Amino acid sequence: MRIRVEDVFDAATALPGHDRCSGLHGHTYRVEAVVKGRAEGGVLADFREVKRLLHEAIAPFDHADVSLIFPYPSCEILAVEICRRLKASVPGLELVRLWEGEGKWVEMDSRDLERMGQ
Repeated sequence: MRIRVEDVFDAATALPGHDRCSGLHGHTYRVEAVVKGRAEGGVLADFREVKRLLHEAIAPFDHADVSLIFPYPSCEILAVEICRRLKASVPGLELVRLWEGEGKWVEMDSRDLERMGQ
C-alpha cells in the first residue's frame, strides 16, 4: 500500500554554464512524497505527520536562492537532498518526486540513496 502527500515551494536558481538557465530565475516546485508499507491497524502513516515532515524538509529552500546552497542546484540535486532529509524522518519513504513548474519532474527512489552513499 502507498500514501502520497505533496507540498509546494518557490525558489530562485541559476545553473552555471547552462545555455538557458544560467541567469537567476525562479520556479514554483511541487514536491510529492510517497510512503510504502503495511497498514497496521488500518493506517499506513498519518497524512498530517508526513506532510509536516515534508514541509520541514523543504522549508530551507522556500523563497531562497538555492544557487547559494548548492554549487549546481539542478532539480535532480534538489530531489536527492529532499529525499535524503525525508528518509531520515519518514519510515517507509519510497520516493520523492519534484516538479519544476508544469510538465517536468524528477523522481528519486529512496533506495537509490544507499547506492549513492547518502
